[in-house]
Amino acid sequence: MSRRSLRHAVAATASMAILAAGVTVGLGTSVAQATPACALNQSVTDSWPGSFGTPYTVSKEIVGDGTAAPGHTVTYLTKVSGSGALVNQIRDFHPAGFQLVKARVNVKWVLGGQQWEDVTGTAVVGNNAVIAKGTGWTTAGGGVIALETTYKVPDNAVVGSKLDSGAGTNIVLAAGDWNINPMGVCVTIRQPNPVEAGTGSLEGIGVGGQVFGSLTDPQGSISNVVGGILGNVLGNMS
Repeated sequence: MSRRSLRHAVAATASMAILAAGVTVGLGTSVAQATPACALNQSVTDSWPGSFGTPYTVSKEIVGDGTAAPGHTVTYLTKVSGSGALVNQIRDFHPAGFQLVKARVNVKWVLGGQQWEDVTGTAVVGNNAVIAKGTGWTTAGGGVIALETTYKVPDNAVVGSKLDSGAGTNIVLAAGDWNINPMGVCVTIRQPNPVEAGTGSLEGIGVGGQVFGSLTDPQGSISNVVGGILGNVLGNMS
């Protein structure tokens, strides 16, 4: 599983449809390598000899509606889960030119359960990647390792463009180093909305930097909180 890219059968229309919907796709040995269609979230599950046949999952999603304006921010949530092994790296691969604003991890601690820790100052940043490292975070007992990264979009980002991204991890098993880049998790660049044009950022109204969906669900989605986003916006405009 060393430095693997996302693979799927390009000839299978049904598989492409599943990828575009952002659901889990198991990696087989008789598949071709290709870039998946853009979606707001993607999830890949695999097992290999080094994992003793047990599955591990890497997933990534965009927090919000999947769009961002030049000069403003976008947040991604990357998660790793599996069958009990330790994870000592979780990686986010971002589009070129994006500047890290904040990074934090949510892992299962021996005391306190799943909790956030800010890693903005300790993450390894470079080569269009942000890497959080640890001595070993567990996936046992349903433990999920999550990395939330918030970036400033370049001022010269082209409106209408779709910018892909990726994810990766190092699972402390034989051949457990796994990159999926690109992954098909794309942000669409749009014009600033009226709120952004008036305030300069969504951060000031309590939208930017929030994480939605279930951290303990490896395929957790943020689609069920759109009403909450609108409530924040409307409440701060009244």
